[in-house]
Amino acid sequence: MKAGNYYYLFPTRAWAQRALWDNICEWAGGKKLVDLLCPPELVRRKNNSDFFIDLINGSRIKIDGTDNLNFVGQGGSGYVLSEFSLHKEEVSGFLAPILTEGSAFAIFNGTLRGKSNHLWRLYENNQDRKDWFTQWYTLEDTKTAYWVGDGVSINPELAGKINPYDNKPYKNIQEDVDSGIISYAMARQEYLNEAISQVDNSYYGRELEILRNEGRVGNYTGGGAVYTFWDLGTSDATSIVFAQITDGKPVIIDYHESTGKKIEDYAVVINSKNYRYGGHFAPHDVSKRMLFGDLVTRAKEVGIDFRRVPKTNSVLQDIEICRRMLGIIMFHERCQDLLDHLDSYREGSAGRPVHDAHSHGADAFRTMVMAIHLNLVIQYLGISDAIHLPSKVGEAEGYVNEHTDTDGERPLWERIRGIDTSLLG
Repeated sequence: MKAGNYYYLFPTRAWAQRALWDNICEWAGGKKLVDLLCPPELVRRKNNSDFFIDLINGSRIKIDGTDNLNFVGQGGSGYVLSEFSLHKEEVSGFLAPILTEGSAFAIFNGTLRGKSNHLWRLYENNQDRKDWFTQWYTLEDTKTAYWVGDGVSINPELAGKINPYDNKPYKNIQEDVDSGIISYAMARQEYLNEAISQVDNSYYGRELEILRNEGRVGNYTGGGAVYTFWDLGTSDATSIVFAQITDGKPVIIDYHESTGKKIEDYAVVINSKNYRYGGHFAPHDVSKRMLFGDLVTRAKEVGIDFRRVPKTNSVLQDIEICRRMLGIIMFHERCQDLLDHLDSYREGSAGRPVHDAHSHGADAFRTMVMAIHLNLVIQYLGISDAIHLPSKVGEAEGYVNEHTDTDGERPLWERIRGIDTSLLG
């Protein structure tokens, strides 16, 4: 290979450092992976701050991420983009003129992670082109593990045998699925390298099938306080999941969904359940949602003291966490509407969740799971923190005088007047 600048690129620089530069290989006696790939006999200089290696033939190998675009404008003789399905899609566009002008090569590798990403499109578009080399390895090809159980039988001959590369027994993937460390769908994606990210396009179909088979839908209630978890709509539905949680294990005991309501209406719904509430959790953008103006303030006026569940880095990663938690969740049988929504929550053509009538319930469910996952669920409401709607119609007139819409709309009492007063106590 000619002397030149060569790049090994991960989706981020931090990822490159962890996965390659600082990665210690126990199976190789504690040596770093980068030193195994570039033995000392070939290395003239190694820079541990900028992550590059100068070779004795005059070449430089640069380890970096594409998040900072440092590879643009520098020229290079070759590029390897690892886990390409997770790089930003525009990266290949920046790379194209460099490859043309410098007659450089590029290698794109990674797990396929479905058919709605740029790695799959590169494979599909170029698998029959003579100037491209494409190869798709599966678990049957790599023989790195086996999967026996749950209707799957792949590489069963490896059971009980030792992997010569690390002198450890070959792993049965079913053990990871059974333990809940990975979902069935994610295991098919990550271990089998299947070109589908979800089975039958449903995010939770497999987990819900197991849940029902195990009898985890019934006349169940948990213990202690009830917590609510919301997906707040504007022109579409607002969904509320009611759950009791013990040691991080939720029992979903109730579900409500409606459209076009005001916060006062939902306060009536919350109050009518006669649950003892420990807290109310809403998505990170709660202040921007629904039809109330400043929702957080308005909600607190009627006794719904929201706490926010922060935005995370990836909806798809959150969905994987939801899949795992479905392995321990129980549902009351009155929550069939929510179960139907979760059954129908699916991936769209763009590789993202479809936004439809089912996504609101699924999003409220995800609010619950992420609140538990992030250790946010604590009982911060006390006995005195009740819903503060007027308990008698006669008291409402005085209540109205202090609670008017900040944007000049009708006073609060006028907006409450249409509710079912039988729910007010």
